[in-house]
Amino acid sequence: MTKVRKFTINGEEISAEIERIDGFLRIKIDDEVFEVQIEGATGLSKPAKPKRTKRGSKNSASGSVFSSIPGKVVSIDVAVGDAVQSGQTILILEAMKMQNEIVSGIDGVVVEVNVSEGESVEANFLLAKIEPEPHD
Repeated sequence: MTKVRKFTINGEEISAEIERIDGFLRIKIDDEVFEVQIEGATGLSKPAKPKRTKRGSKNSASGSVFSSIPGKVVSIDVAVGDAVQSGQTILILEAMKMQNEIVSGIDGVVVEVNVSEGESVEANFLLAKIEPEPHD
């Protein structure tokens, strides 16, 4: 369960989201996430390795690929000018310790990539645009 707490650090008031996972705390301040080991906690184990799940674009029938959740871009698997197929991974977005494969909803050509690796994005952010393949 995530709780929001306020702290005063060096005279500055800071709001943080805190979640306890085994012997660790996951602390989110603004867009930065920290994992802190709790000294003397029982059952210490390393945080679980992020799992990957597939997520399509917000509107899978369009060429606009949106983030469905806030997260951090871990990798970008395409570049402008690349041909992609429906269901092909465009990028990996990490959110809440899960790595989500963001996929294309259509066959086409990548015309925009609006993020870079390591960048944090909010929900409903336009990640990329794909122009549909012309039909003969």
